[in-house]
Amino acid sequence: MSPVKKQLEVIDFFCGVGGFSEGFRQQGFKVVMGIDNWRPAVESHNLNHHLNDVPKDVLDFENSLDEINKLPNTEIIVGSPPCVLFSMSNKAGKSDKTLGIRLIESYLRVIAVKKHQKKSRLQAWFLENVPNSRKYIKPRYTFKDLGLEKWARSIGKNPSSIALEIERNNTILNAADYGAPQRRHRFVCGEIINLGRFILPEKTHTEHTKLRDIKNKLPKPTSSKSSKIWIDPNYPQLRIPSNQITDHFYDTGIYESYWRNTRDYKLNHPYMGKMSFPEDENNPSRTIMATRSTSSREALIYKSEYARNGDGEYRTPTIREIACLMGFPLVYQFVRGESTKWRQIGNAVPIHLSSALARTVRTSIGLSPVQTNKISFRALMNNYKKVPNLNTYKEAEFNNPPKRKALSRFRRHPFKEGNMTVALTNYNPATSSKRDSLNWYSAVFYGTGKGFAVEILQPDMHKYFQRIILRSDKNQGKRFIADFNQHFRPALNKVRDFQDAYENPKKFDRNLNPDILVDKIADLICSHKIEPGTRVHSPKAIAGKSALPLRQLYAMYAINKLISLQHE
Repeated sequence: MSPVKKQLEVIDFFCGVGGFSEGFRQQGFKVVMGIDNWRPAVESHNLNHHLNDVPKDVLDFENSLDEINKLPNTEIIVGSPPCVLFSMSNKAGKSDKTLGIRLIESYLRVIAVKKHQKKSRLQAWFLENVPNSRKYIKPRYTFKDLGLEKWARSIGKNPSSIALEIERNNTILNAADYGAPQRRHRFVCGEIINLGRFILPEKTHTEHTKLRDIKNKLPKPTSSKSSKIWIDPNYPQLRIPSNQITDHFYDTGIYESYWRNTRDYKLNHPYMGKMSFPEDENNPSRTIMATRSTSSREALIYKSEYARNGDGEYRTPTIREIACLMGFPLVYQFVRGESTKWRQIGNAVPIHLSSALARTVRTSIGLSPVQTNKISFRALMNNYKKVPNLNTYKEAEFNNPPKRKALSRFRRHPFKEGNMTVALTNYNPATSSKRDSLNWYSAVFYGTGKGFAVEILQPDMHKYFQRIILRSDKNQGKRFIADFNQHFRPALNKVRDFQDAYENPKKFDRNLNPDILVDKIADLICSHKIEPGTRVHSPKAIAGKSALPLRQLYAMYAINKLISLQHE
């Protein structure tokens, strides 16, 4: 095999902050250009890869050969088009894909020209995106498909001949299989030119790196400022003092109203399955999204290191934590504020996956992969002085709880059992989704999807449920009813205050907040240790069912009685 130049050059399209670039840099490649239309990402990419690029839209290459010809000729081209255009989380995967397809085909147009031009230097190219994008990428593209008919003729090619072939099978890769401490599944395609095909990277980690493996190797966000030396969780040869670790020593605690919403979405969603709350640290992290969320099912939530209950009891990851979970070294820096930094990182290609692809290029052209302990970070060491640093070394004050909009809707249930939920609501779900400003309801939902049954319980139904409860087990039933009356007496005649307590938690007794009340009902029922699955017969069918889970019967009694006095 002929000698090969060791430092091959790379252009990174849709470069973002540089996840693709950093993986190739670590494997000995030289990144010579990053192309992206978002200025903060370009600034971060420039800083870490010592470039001076300006924001540029990949659609500039859609109809202009001159723009393509201005690009440097490199051995490697990589690209990761914006994934939100294809993500299943974007309108449940039903969003308009037109722009996403145009961006991909504009990128592939560049690849086709750089591959087939005379004296081409191109040795490999890659494209990375969410799995759903695979459906919108063709298995092959002709020059005509890419708007290159005239150019194809100019180089003696038939415009209908194949310009690029795309391997779409078995190319959904999980970054955790390559060492990333994060489950992140992505569609990856491309080509090693001298082989004429995509090479599937060999998996390196049958045992995945766990979230705790990263968190436990980082200093706690509550640490004081010091010069103690810390070892990078992903790169043991990288050691830096604590006072040079950016974006980590600050309080990311969440208001109670936010984390309660998140907990309910994860643990007690009306029709979706359970997720961990807080995050399960014995597994790789879940996928880091581009948006930092504190109140959604996809939010990443950790237990705070501060000993707090309620506000600030839980927190989101720090910017440095998610950067490490994405595989960025501790010396890699990000410009602008917290939400902008989070978006840059969440949009990135995991470094471990990028490095795995870079290794396939090296081996295919006769070069040995760069071992992790041989990677140098010297060029990045002083960049921490050039970015806004989020570190404050201070505990946050939670003295301004978020207010909800007037007449905000509310629906919560203590637990799911028997495909049934018993909910406290401030609107009538059987007739309208709009907030009723006068009344609260106890409602029973049964089934899932569009065909679920719902029944609004009459205000005095708790009397009926009390009889059924006492008939099922008189002693236990008496204890439960006595406990309920004792614990919920302050709220029983205050239903008119529920909405105000929900919208303005700072101004009202937390025992009147319906979020808190539903949680307390769940705790009370669970404390009576009723065996899940136990059912009792109800002469009166509820939501079409006469065999009712006993725990749900207790919930019907409690929620119905809680709101009954508004009608008396």
